[in-house]
Amino acid sequence: MGRHARPAVRLIPATLLVAALVSLFGGAPGADAMVKIDFEQKYFVHPEYEVWDFSVVKVDGLFHVFYHAIPEATPSVAEADTIWHATSTDLSHWTVEGAALTVGPSSIDAEAMWAPDVFWDDGAAQWVMAYTGVNDIMVQRPCLAYSQDLYFWAKGHDNPLFEPDSETYRWNENVPWSACRDPYVYKTNRWCMLSTVSLRDPENPGEHMGALHLAHSVNLVDWIALDPFFVNDGPFPEHVLESCQYHVRDGWHHLFFYEQDIQGVSHVFAANAGDLSMASRTIIDWGIAPEIDRFEGEIDLFSRLAPEFQPPTGNYAYVVRFDTLDFDQPDAAPVVLRPHPLDRDWAFRDGFATLGNPCYGDNPVMRGEQSCGLVGHGWYGSREYYQGPLSGVGTPGSYYGDGVTGTVSSFPFTIEGNRMKMLVGGGNYPETLYIALMDAEADTMLLSETGHDEETMNWREWDLTEFVGLEVYLTIVDEETGAFGHINVDEIEEFYIDPTAVGAVPTAGLLADHRASPNPFNPTTTIRFTLVRAADYQISIHDLQGRTVWSLPPRSGRSGQNRVHWHGVTSDGKTAPAGTYVYRIQVDGAVAGTGKLALVK
Repeated sequence: MGRHARPAVRLIPATLLVAALVSLFGGAPGADAMVKIDFEQKYFVHPEYEVWDFSVVKVDGLFHVFYHAIPEATPSVAEADTIWHATSTDLSHWTVEGAALTVGPSSIDAEAMWAPDVFWDDGAAQWVMAYTGVNDIMVQRPCLAYSQDLYFWAKGHDNPLFEPDSETYRWNENVPWSACRDPYVYKTNRWCMLSTVSLRDPENPGEHMGALHLAHSVNLVDWIALDPFFVNDGPFPEHVLESCQYHVRDGWHHLFFYEQDIQGVSHVFAANAGDLSMASRTIIDWGIAPEIDRFEGEIDLFSRLAPEFQPPTGNYAYVVRFDTLDFDQPDAAPVVLRPHPLDRDWAFRDGFATLGNPCYGDNPVMRGEQSCGLVGHGWYGSREYYQGPLSGVGTPGSYYGDGVTGTVSSFPFTIEGNRMKMLVGGGNYPETLYIALMDAEADTMLLSETGHDEETMNWREWDLTEFVGLEVYLTIVDEETGAFGHINVDEIEEFYIDPTAVGAVPTAGLLADHRASPNPFNPTTTIRFTLVRAADYQISIHDLQGRTVWSLPPRSGRSGQNRVHWHGVTSDGKTAPAGTYVYRIQVDGAVAGTGKLALVK
C-alpha cells in the first residue's frame, strides 16, 4: 500500500468562523474527547414528516425545537395535528422527544395546530407557547400553553386570546380560512404579539392588504388590539406576510418574514419601527419561516425552513436549516454566514471531490441507484455533489462522477481508545482510494481501508492498541479516476474495549449511533443509542482508571432508539464526584460503543 504524504495543513477561511461559534453550537476541533466524525450538518429532520413553522430555545446548553409537522404521506395543512418537541446539544444530532401538544378537546384547535413560539415568562417563572389554533372550518386564532420544564405542557383556559375586529380585518369566525395566525411574542414594557392577518382596504372595498396585527398585554391574559404594526406597502399589497420576526439591533429595527408567493426570507429595516417599509426590502436568503435567536454573546442563530425537491416522488420535503446572521452593519441588511460543514472536523481539503461534501441524504437513491447506507443525514462520498437544502451546492441526486479527485485531512488528535470503527464503501483501489490513519509527526500511514466494489457502506474496525498516546490524523483520499473510482465514508468513531472483559468482541454492526445529553451535566444525563435490531444491552459507567462506578443490569432493547438515565450516583447510591467518566454500551454481551461524560458541580 502506497504512502500518502500529507500536504501542509491549510485552514479554510471559514474555519476561523467555526472557533467563534463554539459557544453557540458546542464542540471544537481538538476537544478532549475520543474522535467521532459522522458528517452530520446543522439540519433538523423529522423522518417521514414535513417540518413546518418552529421555535427554538436554549437552556443549559441544550437546544429545544418546537414545531408543527405534516406527514409526507398526507401533505395537507389540516394534518398538522401535533406540536412536536426535539432536543439537541449541537443542532446536528437530534432526539425527537415526542408530542408537546395535540389538537382538542376544545373546538378552537380541534382541526390543527400551527406555528409555535416559545418564550420564558420571568414574572410567572414558567415557559409559554403561543400557537395558532385551527378549528374545523380552518379559522385561525392565537392561543397559549404553559410548561415548567419544556416537556409537559397545558393549554391555557383563556384560549383563544383574542379575535381580530371583523370590520378592520378580513376575519370572521364563520368564514372558512379566516386568518390570525403565526403569533410572535416579544416584550418591551409589556407583552407584544404580532400575528399574520389581512387588512381591509378602506379606499377599495372588497380589497385587502397583508399586515401584521399588533396586540398588547401586561399579563398574557388580557389583550388589547392596537393599530397594525406593519402593512404590506410593496408592489403586491394583497400578499400576506407570514412567520414574522422583529428584532432591534444597535437601535435599528429589523423585520423578517415570508411574503406570500415571493420566494425567500424578506427583510426590511428602519431607524424607527413606524418607518418600516417594503422600500427597504431585500431577500437575505432562500427558505421560508425565518427565526432569529440571540442566546448568548453577540451571535445570532438564523433558522428557516429549507425545502428539498425529491426526484423519486416529485414532492418537496421540508427541514430546518441552521446558520448565523451577521449584524455587523446595523443600518444595513444582515449577512448570512455559512461556514463550510467540513471545517468542523477537517483541517485540510483539496480537489473537486471535496466540493459537494459532506453529502446530504441518500443521494444515490435520489437518482435511482443503490443506497449508500448512511446513518443520519450526512456522509462523505467523493463523487457526490449535494450538500443539502439551501446550501447552494448541487441538487438532490446530482454528482460529479468517478473522474474527479480530492483529499480531506482531519485536525490532529491523540489516540485515547483502543479501537476505531467506520462505515466504508466504494471502489476497491487500495493504493489510490482509501481512508487512512496517519502518524502526524512522521506523516506515514498506520492503517487504511478501501472499498469492496460495493456502493453500500459496511462496517470496518481498526485495532489501535499499539498506537495509544500517539498524535495522528485521518485522511480520505480519492486519486482514482477509473470505474468505481469513488469512496464513501460515514460514522468514524474511536472507542475503548476493556481487554479483560469476557467476550469483548465489538458488535459495531448492531449499534447505529449513541450519545449522551446533556453533557456536561448535573446531576442527570441521558444516554441514547440506536439498535439496528432488537437485542439485549447493558450500560456501565467507569472512571478514567477503568473502575466500574455504576452499572445497569442487562435489559432487552428494541430496534431503534433506546435510552438510559444516569443520575450521577455510584452503584451504592452515593453521589459521584465531579469529573470525567466513560460510559460503555454492551450489546448481546459484547462492547459496541463508548463515550465520555463530564459531571460538573
